Amino acid sequence: MAIQAIRSLLPQITSLVYDGYEKGRFMKSDDALRAELGRRCEMLARHAEKLQSDANNKGHRTARKALSEVIDTLHILQREIQFSVSGTNVSSHSGIGKLKSKSIKKLVKHDSASLQSMVDCTRLVNAIAEKYTTTEEEKVILGMVSEWSQAITRSRNRFLERNMFIDGLVKR
Repeated sequence: MAIQAIRSLLPQITSLVYDGYEKGRFMKSDDALRAELGRRCEMLARHAEKLQSDANNKGHRTARKALSEVIDTLHILQREIQFSVSGTNVSSHSGIGKLKSKSIKKLVKHDSASLQSMVDCTRLVNAIAEKYTTTEEEKVILGMVSEWSQAITRSRNRFLERNMFIDGLVKR
């Protein structure tokens, strides 16, 4: 059921990702997931850069600085995705070949939540962009940017939890 939910959420990558988990081709599945997360990070960084430019044009220095910090966080997340232990071609994860059906279900559910959290971050930045065109109040924008930053941090932490699932260290 969890696999079907993911397939409906992101059909363009699910055949690569979850078919690989089912057939035991972990690295291919892992690459597909990390590629999608990386694309979403890049997209969010571009949104933040545009908002930063808008903030600069309106003279909102505090918002510009907050957006700069968001961009930095997104770049850090991109590097963590790119260089995660599970993402290396010479990965020595002892748990990769030993995932049981129950563990795979947990990993699929966790990956689903990771992808959904990045979708939620995209919705938040779109709301910020829309609000920025209708308001001149920096305080309102700062509140929304802070909420977005927290959502990105939650997404980052969720991705970092992934290796614990792969190694069988988390029982959820």
